[in-house]
Amino acid sequence: MNSRRCYLAAIGLAVGAVARCASSSGPSLPPCTDPVALTATTALEPGFAWTPNCLVDQVTLEENIAPSAGGPQARWAIRSRVTGQGTPSPLRYGDVPASMEELLSAATLVAGHEYSARVFAGTVVVGHAVFRP
Repeated sequence: MNSRRCYLAAIGLAVGAVARCASSSGPSLPPCTDPVALTATTALEPGFAWTPNCLVDQVTLEENIAPSAGGPQARWAIRSRVTGQGTPSPLRYGDVPASMEELLSAATLVAGHEYSARVFAGTVVVGHAVFRP
């Protein structure tokens, strides 16, 4: 009976290893260390993508409001649960991957308003994009 348990445990470990290698954030995807090219779609629920694909530790979105009207206003923020083990590209506005935690819930975006998206490695901005839905 012990050999059967060992056999089943070995199969379970092998399946887990294969699943981890097949994931988009598997062991070969490194954390971001250099600047990335960040793009955002022009939708009310935009998608974000960055190249090269690497793990970012934080994603923020601000509405660009004139200083006389109060200045930029945060609209969404997520950060990695563990530094260096964040999320890979792509990402949809409002979605919170399992490796991330939400600091500020996604607000409804307004067509025609200007927004700035940023992705971070640790506390350093590595990508920035401005868009209008």
